[in-house]
Amino acid sequence: MGYMTSIGLYVPTWTGLTISAFTFGSIITTLAIATLVNGTTPYSKFGNRANIDNIPSKKAMLIIYTPCVIACLFIQRPGLSSQFDIAHLFALIHFSKRVFEVLFVHIYKSKTDLETTLSISSTYTITTVLDLLVVRGIPENVFSSTLTKFGIVFFVAGEIINVYHHLLLRNMRSTRRSGVKGYSLPKGGLFEYILVPHYLSEQITFLGLILVSQNIVSVTLRLFPFIYLSTRAAATRAWYSIHLTDKQDKAKLLKRKNLIPFVW
Repeated sequence: MGYMTSIGLYVPTWTGLTISAFTFGSIITTLAIATLVNGTTPYSKFGNRANIDNIPSKKAMLIIYTPCVIACLFIQRPGLSSQFDIAHLFALIHFSKRVFEVLFVHIYKSKTDLETTLSISSTYTITTVLDLLVVRGIPENVFSSTLTKFGIVFFVAGEIINVYHHLLLRNMRSTRRSGVKGYSLPKGGLFEYILVPHYLSEQITFLGLILVSQNIVSVTLRLFPFIYLSTRAAATRAWYSIHLTDKQDKAKLLKRKNLIPFVW
């Protein structure tokens, strides 16, 4: 039988579903920690490995995010009559936004490989499905309206901040002068303080999803983006230190934090 913890997170009844979800979440969290040693996942600017990466990033990203949208639509039609409906709608909105951005916002120049693409796609899809199935089985009366409100605020804020900085990146890449070699640091918004505000905003979005789901199993399933994107932020600094060519950009790089303004 499930019970409520002192921190306001519900521990659901341990069934085949919840045990499988908790185990899977623990595994992917461990794998995310392992990127500290093994290096970040080779896609986007970390891809383009000779004789290995042959899938254009735009196609890879569609493969990564589209199954999540399909899975959400397959589980249930969108609605707003229960806590599950809120979690479901938010997952559908998030991954639909990602697909839209892949199609119409992002400008890709890199490539990745099939193994990387499928591993990321399956991770996002499986965690999303398991999270929703777990939330659907939790009694409605255990959810806190206060945590739900905070979850909604964090989710909306994260998505808005994310879109804004993705648009800044698009504008920078689309107005880049032809013939200019090397890479430049993005400018505007939180880019003036940290290297990857689009990573930070995605973490804020996932925090919103956790506060809506309000259970220990969902925390385990949704924990990996916090670790994974943090290690990727640190790798971004190392990548810029190698690829930046402009002296002013190199000086700015030293003043910007990785992920959290004024902290790290």
